[in-house]
Amino acid sequence: MRVERKFSLTLLEWRSLGQLAAFAPLSLKDLAHRAGMDKSYASRTVSGLIERGFIASERNDADARGVMLTLTEKGQTLYQQVIVDAESRNERLLRPLNMEERERLMENLAALTESARQVLNEERLIQAGKLSDADVEPATGASSLTQMHAAQIDIEELRSLVDRLSRVVRPPG
Repeated sequence: MRVERKFSLTLLEWRSLGQLAAFAPLSLKDLAHRAGMDKSYASRTVSGLIERGFIASERNDADARGVMLTLTEKGQTLYQQVIVDAESRNERLLRPLNMEERERLMENLAALTESARQVLNEERLIQAGKLSDADVEPATGASSLTQMHAAQIDIEELRSLVDRLSRVVRPPG
């Protein structure tokens, strides 16, 4: 992965930095949820980033046992370097698409993201016994290609891609 090669960050470290850049201060629990990791992975990831000086941890006044996490100046600088590099890579990726095609891609990815959220929620309801498989089966006539690809959706990767592409399609300013 490029971010590991160029910036010595794992994917989980990069996710953590990105979430803190956008939403800090965050508790460890909130960071884990936003970054799509369980709390133990988040704890190990954050510990390493604190040791390297990228994240600061301060006591949470609302919860004496908890801490609030923020990026340090060094962490903010690293985040800016990585995001500029990521935007450059994304622009290379989207080079073959004109602006209209990029916008259509974003609309399609947003629709797929919403569909993936709905399916995930349905699966949780099925697991809890509140729905059955028959309640959520697709309409008859759905193409086998659609069914084959639907099983391969990784919501975290899709969310990450939508976020990255939206920065390219809708640059700030």
